[in-house]
Amino acid sequence: MGKYDTCMKEFLQNKDRFADLFNGCCFQGRQIIRAEDLREASENYVITDKRLPGKTRQKDTEIIRDVKMVLGSGMVLQVLAVENQSYIDYAMPVRCMGYDAAEYRRQLKERKQERRLLMNSENRPKNPAVSMDETLSGILSSDRLHPVYTLCLYSGTEPWDGPRKLSDMMAFDPQNKNLQSLFEEYHLHLFCINEQYVFDAFRSDLKPLFQAINCRNNKKKMIELMKDETYSHLNEDTWDAIAVMTDNAALLQNKEAFRNTYGNQEGFDMCQALDELMADKMNEGILIGKHEGILIGKHEGILIGKREGKHEGILIGKREGNHEGILLEKQNSEAKIRTIISNMLAGGISCENICRFLECDPSFVEQIRESIQ
Repeated sequence: MGKYDTCMKEFLQNKDRFADLFNGCCFQGRQIIRAEDLREASENYVITDKRLPGKTRQKDTEIIRDVKMVLGSGMVLQVLAVENQSYIDYAMPVRCMGYDAAEYRRQLKERKQERRLLMNSENRPKNPAVSMDETLSGILSSDRLHPVYTLCLYSGTEPWDGPRKLSDMMAFDPQNKNLQSLFEEYHLHLFCINEQYVFDAFRSDLKPLFQAINCRNNKKKMIELMKDETYSHLNEDTWDAIAVMTDNAALLQNKEAFRNTYGNQEGFDMCQALDELMADKMNEGILIGKHEGILIGKHEGILIGKREGKHEGILIGKREGNHEGILLEKQNSEAKIRTIISNMLAGGISCENICRFLECDPSFVEQIRESIQ
């Protein structure tokens, strides 16, 4: 299991989030599932494969559910499960069917064990009205299993182009529609975070997490998102989840520096954290260009000026001593400066700071900014 799946699994162990996930994904935010009616029931299923009759050699296969909870109490129970996916699994319907089938096998095994224990106990019925078929089956005709509902949560970056139902994986005979009509469909209850634009159906901290996941590859959208006051007082679990799911290790390393108090609760200010990280990035340096390596920053930076002697130009790059650098001829200087400014804007540096660093006209920087939008 990868770090993203592990992160989501731990995040959804919370009953409020688990209930909110089902309500938001399946019921458009209607409060159908209540956290107080849930109890944690995650477990591993072990399937034993007997190779040949009479052989003692067995092969055990372990199936691990990501998150499973039971809804209700007494005999009226519903089994809810979540499978987290950070990549596209082209066998997902079959995989989820296997998980569901393993849960039903577990329930059947439990019923049979209960019947055997009852029949061997002192409290067994004196004249049990059990038919031969029920005896052979190991369960009564009146026994009922608890239904299983599995939700697949996809948090990957690529658009989901995998199957959404079992028939998407089948090679049917187009000449035999009659036979195809006998096929029993299995629908994958799939929720793709990257297919959503708004997350108003969610009432828990799943909403800020999903919003951040959708902005992880777009700096401009992430900066705009951080203007939302919600991100100025995140709880620790949500902070950690956003840091992992957006691949921002710096947020995990510097978390304590942004601890704050909101009302009577402690939290973490991600808005301030990202502002400071952007400032640090600007001060320490941005590496621009794969081959030319123009380094802008605190210790090594841009040296723009007029070179004494025969040639005029711009010396840009890593300066070691007084001799190394890249000499750009005068006729190419404007194009190079445009490239530098474009990269600085893409890196989130403001027009004001670019003008201060490069000592250039604000209208020139603004013109470049408008051209790349």
